[in-house]
Amino acid sequence: MSGGFRDTFTKEDSNEGLLGYDDAAFYYFAGSLMLTIAVPWTYNFIKGTIFPSTQQNDVPKKLKSGSLVVTCKASTMMNKMDKPSSQRFGLCWKIQLGVLILMWVLLGGIYVLVGSAQKEINRFDPFEILEVSTSASAGDIKKAYRKLSLVYHPDKNPDDPLAASRFIQITKAYAALTDESAKRNYEKYGNPDGPQTTKVGIGLPRFLLEKNNQLLILCAFFFMLIFAVPMTFICYYQRTKNYAPNGVMIETLQFLGYYINESTRMKNCPELVAASAESRAMLARPTDNNAMKPIAQEVVEHKTRQFTNHPIIMKNSFLIWGHMQRLHHLMTPELREDLDALLKDSVKITQAMIEIACMREWFFTAQAMIEFRRNLIQALDIKGPQLLQVPYYTEDILKQFGKGKNACSTLVDFMSRDAESRKGLVEMEPQQVADIEAFCAHVSDMEIFTKVLVEDENEIVVGDIATVIIQLHRKNLREGEAAGPVHAPLFPGVKYEEWWVFLVEGNPGTRILASERLRDTERVIEAKLRFQVSRPGKYRMEVHALCDSYSGLDKKVEINFTAFSQDEVKREIFIHKEDEDLDLQPTLFQQLMGDFGQDEESEEEEEQESESKKPAKSGKKDGAAKDGGKELITEEGAKGDGDGGDSSESSSESDSD
Repeated sequence: MSGGFRDTFTKEDSNEGLLGYDDAAFYYFAGSLMLTIAVPWTYNFIKGTIFPSTQQNDVPKKLKSGSLVVTCKASTMMNKMDKPSSQRFGLCWKIQLGVLILMWVLLGGIYVLVGSAQKEINRFDPFEILEVSTSASAGDIKKAYRKLSLVYHPDKNPDDPLAASRFIQITKAYAALTDESAKRNYEKYGNPDGPQTTKVGIGLPRFLLEKNNQLLILCAFFFMLIFAVPMTFICYYQRTKNYAPNGVMIETLQFLGYYINESTRMKNCPELVAASAESRAMLARPTDNNAMKPIAQEVVEHKTRQFTNHPIIMKNSFLIWGHMQRLHHLMTPELREDLDALLKDSVKITQAMIEIACMREWFFTAQAMIEFRRNLIQALDIKGPQLLQVPYYTEDILKQFGKGKNACSTLVDFMSRDAESRKGLVEMEPQQVADIEAFCAHVSDMEIFTKVLVEDENEIVVGDIATVIIQLHRKNLREGEAAGPVHAPLFPGVKYEEWWVFLVEGNPGTRILASERLRDTERVIEAKLRFQVSRPGKYRMEVHALCDSYSGLDKKVEINFTAFSQDEVKREIFIHKEDEDLDLQPTLFQQLMGDFGQDEESEEEEEQESESKKPAKSGKKDGAAKDGGKELITEEGAKGDGDGGDSSESSSESDSD
């Protein structure tokens, strides 16, 4: 008999759980999981379809601080933010609809299967297992046992684990009705084996436990474990290792670090962005040559091309120049898509260019990088008119109304005037005039305040770390308001206003002493620039606040102060009471030592007390001895008065001798 008792009852004991196994638990698990996904997804899908969002990019209504975000109300910006109705039912919407329909169909099928499945866990019923009635006699029970044991015996079903488990159940059921001990256990505990523990398993489908599917399941498991998961991580690592923490490709950073120098100016920047790794990774189309000819003929390049052997660099360089010179009407839809992708990458690339200039302390280079960044955002050419940022203003309008009594050329001057004194508004429609007013109300009217000090000191002395406190106030905002996205209808996506503050040496030096990037859109923002005072005497420095989103809003403040030498100013060292109390606190080591240190201190104190008592006692004894000695001397002196002659004689005799 192969295997014998062990093969029959022990080896197949692990398959006992397959007896009566159904997929109800798996259906409940799968249905619950799908419901948690399908319900909120369906709700958002229906809500987005019936009440579509009016903005492509979610602009928060409030900041975390509670400030209300003020967005530009000009129609030129609202048209950019509005999602076209043709995009509501695009490919993405159709894919979502198909997936949701499939999920709800599967949920319906699961509901039907769960409804037809067994609704409660079966308890151990020997009569049901042996397929006899509760009033069956002992003979009927024995007859049913023999019949079922012949059908489900493991020797007749060697490859069916369910048959072996069924046979074990039949044996237990027969024992529960015939064996007195097993019968007592069944009547008391509901099982012939005595008290049982409840087994809880995960909801796995039945086919995962069948023997015929074991090889397939193992192959799928090892495929996922050995190939799919490692390849996912490898692909992710291969992709992310090419990027720096700021999101720019490492190759681009190396390229910019090599080509950017102290003489780099804005005219060099379009080709640097076009030569970046992100730009060179863009695909070229066979139709690009013909599509680029109108742009190449109209574009005015302010610098001779440096990279002439790379078609993709030349193409993207022309696209950037065409964007800055507002030649979008000459671009095909495909070229406009390429330009939008390039402009989105330019945000991170120009950020890296500014950081490189700041790291090398080149102020004029950093200033040129910031100017190039805002020219990309506002689509302005090099030294282009600032008023082109105003909605509906074109070069033709500026030529017509740019001269005369009320002519202005700067954006700040234009915003400070009343609507009646602004040229070019007479022939515009009311909606256009309203858009210009909304633009002027939205652009930041910035005011700057500076202060130089050394914290907790009244004078500035050589060696101190001085702090320049810079506060920027947006006068166009009220208390509790924050600036929303900038007005940039020709720039893809949403761009928030940023400010760069620089502390620069006064003339003739232009070295950057400290800099900081301010991304806060609150009404009042503050920056602290610190530097070390290296010499005594008078200092003259400049604070520059540069806006990266609008041209013409930059601020410049000159600061002057006098630094004293250490000999000229004598500072008193003041120790706060709190610092003195800290010195009295036990150290961490003393706290860890705990009672051990206290025991040692108590022993030392006892020793010191005992030693202090000993000299006191000996002092009393010595004093008593001295007093007794004096008494003895006086007595002897009194006695010696009668014998004075003898003593003198003896002394004289000793002298003569």
